[in-house]
Parts: sequence; C-alpha cells; structure tokens
Amino acid sequence: MTSFLVAAGLLVVLVLIVLFFFLLRRRAGVSDNRKALNAAVYRDQLVELDAEHREGSLEDADYAQAREEVQRRLLEDTAVAPEVTDYAHGRKVAIGILVAIPLVAGGLYAWHGQPEALNPQQQPHAMEQQLDAMVASLAAKLAKNPDNPEGWAMLARSYMNLDRPKEALEAFSHLTKQINDDPQLMVDYAEALASSGQDQGMVQARTWVEKALAMEPGNPKGLFLSGGFAFADKNYRKAAAVWEKLMPLLEPGSQDANFVLENLNRARAQANLPPLSADKFQQAAGPAKPQAGNASSALAGKVVLDPALKGKVAPTDTVYLFARAVQGPRMPLAVLKTTVSQLPLEFELTDAMAMSPQFNLSSASLVRVEVRVSKSGSATPSSGDLVGASLPVKPGTRGIEVSISQVQP
Repeated sequence: MTSFLVAAGLLVVLVLIVLFFFLLRRRAGVSDNRKALNAAVYRDQLVELDAEHREGSLEDADYAQAREEVQRRLLEDTAVAPEVTDYAHGRKVAIGILVAIPLVAGGLYAWHGQPEALNPQQQPHAMEQQLDAMVASLAAKLAKNPDNPEGWAMLARSYMNLDRPKEALEAFSHLTKQINDDPQLMVDYAEALASSGQDQGMVQARTWVEKALAMEPGNPKGLFLSGGFAFADKNYRKAAAVWEKLMPLLEPGSQDANFVLENLNRARAQANLPPLSADKFQQAAGPAKPQAGNASSALAGKVVLDPALKGKVAPTDTVYLFARAVQGPRMPLAVLKTTVSQLPLEFELTDAMAMSPQFNLSSASLVRVEVRVSKSGSATPSSGDLVGASLPVKPGTRGIEVSISQVQP
C-alpha cells in the first residue's frame, strides 16, 4: 500500500508541475501557419477518399463515415483557441488548481472510492465478490427472460471462468439447438463436461470435441482439448501432432503459445522425439502440413486496409486470410497468416494451405476470400476485429480485391 501511495503522489506532483507552468506560460495565440498545415493535410485526406470512392474501392456508407470523421478532425485541429494574455490572472488560476486538485481528488476518492482496496490482501476477495455479483445478476435476468441464447452462452462461460462447471452445464442446457450448429459452443460445452468430474462427462466431452473439429478443424480450444485427451490416453505422438496444428493459431510469444509449446514438448519427450522451438511456428501458413493439390484451383489477389481504419491497428497485429466455400461448412479451405506490417499484401492461396486434406480449394465450386485482423492473435472471431471479404469467385480466380473495411461487432 505504501509503494502505491508514493507512486500516486509522485504522479500527482508531476501533473501539477506541468499544469502550473502551462497556465503561467504567455501564449500569443494559435499559429496561423500550424492551422494552414493542418488544413492542408486534411484536405489531402479528403481528396484521397474522394478518389477511392470514385474508383469503387470505398462503399458509400464507409465513404460517408470516413469523410465525416476527417471533417470533424479538421474542425477540431484548426479551431481558434482563446489566448492567454493576463499573466496575473493565469498565476492565480495555476495556484488555485495546484491546491485544489489533490484536495478534490482525495475527497472524491474518500466519498465514492474504495480505500480498503489499497489493502492488497483484500483485493482478490473483493474481485471475486464483484464477479459473483455480476454473474448472479445475469442469471437473475435470464431467469425472467430465458429466450436469450447469447445471454445463456455468456453465463455458461462466466461460470467456467469462476470454476463452477456444474452451473455452466445448467446454463448450457438452454442452448441445445445452438450447440449443435456452433463448433465454438461445442468445445465450450465439452470443457464444462470434462471439468464436471464425472466419467460420463469425459466421454461426452470427447465426442463433442471430435464433432467440433470435424466442422472446424482449426478451432483452437478444440485442438487443445483433443491433444489433452490424447495425452491422458498416453498417445503422446497424437497429442504432439494435434498441438503442432494449434501452435500457428496462437500469438507468438503469448502466454497461451508458451503454455502449449511446453506441453507439446512434454508429449514429444514422452514419444522420444526432439523438442521444437517457437520459431518453427512463426511463419506457418496454417495448422496443417502442406500437401499436394491442384495448382489450377489457386486463388490470387491483393488485400488492402481501408484508410479510415489505419488508426485502429498496429503493425504487429495478426492478419488471417481465409478461403471458405460459399455453400457448405464454414471450415476454411486455405489459411494464410501474416501481420498488418505486410499490408497491402499480394497473396496466393493454394491447396497446400488447407487445414484438412478432404477440404481444400479443389473441393469447392464457389469460394469467398475473407480477412480478419486480430489484436489477440487468435483466429477465433472476437468483437473489435477488423474484417473484409471478397465477392464469391470460382477456384483458380486471380486478381481478387479484398478490402479490410469493417469492424466486427
């Protein structure tokens, strides 16, 4: 607690010093040259947006939104700020703020804050109580309005996060129809079954994982559980092989990737195989080894990032490029993994990038190329991901244009 208070006090002093000198500094007004430069920059952005809209690479709704955003920033950055010309008045204001900030901050924290949270021994217990209260509130709402599949799924996963698998299974019982159509729900349900401590639950969990991987061979949790089941059966070669498929789907260097690699090498050691390093998986194109395929079915084109979304990504964010059949299972027929720093990207998807030998580009009559930018590094869709998709095309099509222009809700 003492170290926290000292650090907080130093930060407050630093902020006050900056404010003090800022308010005392005489300003002559806003520079006309700076305003002119800002205006020129934003005008160039508007011209670029207009050009992309005319070329058809930017849809009407996206164009209107991007143009409105640029115009808003233009008005904000070129607005005339009030001049500070009264030095004596500025000094009084600075001294007043210097005294008021710590007093007001301390008073507000004492009134609405939680001083007891400064005690590190109480923090885990308090956090657990808050989570329990939130989950109880959600359960109460669903009891009154049970026709809410998304709510039941959230409740089931929340129970699993609290290590309460029996309550999770009760929540999953309201999702019978949805589980049969959703591989992610299947593996979440399987995890709850496996954690229930019942022999029959473990048998059912294996069945659900197998079914999920048949529909989506690259499901990360499904692959992890499948490898765990094989390891428990002392089938170490199978466990290692399954986890090798999982590694390319995880963010390099992440806690998940390190954990899976550790278990992967444990399995390989049991199977008298040499250990693998993380470098082996960083450039992997997908979770399956390359295999022979029909070169005439390859897809080629270019992926670009909508200029309006450039501020929402970092160069190290993971980019997944999928080819999926327009009709049939949502399982990817080919996968390519890269980073935002490689955009715009000239790509080629082939049968060698298939996740399963039975489902590749050559097996489909009509496909769509989809792109997902993931900050977490996971191929599993999540809110906030940036996405884009091509029009339906036949395998073998080249010159495909894919624009990353939408945000996953």
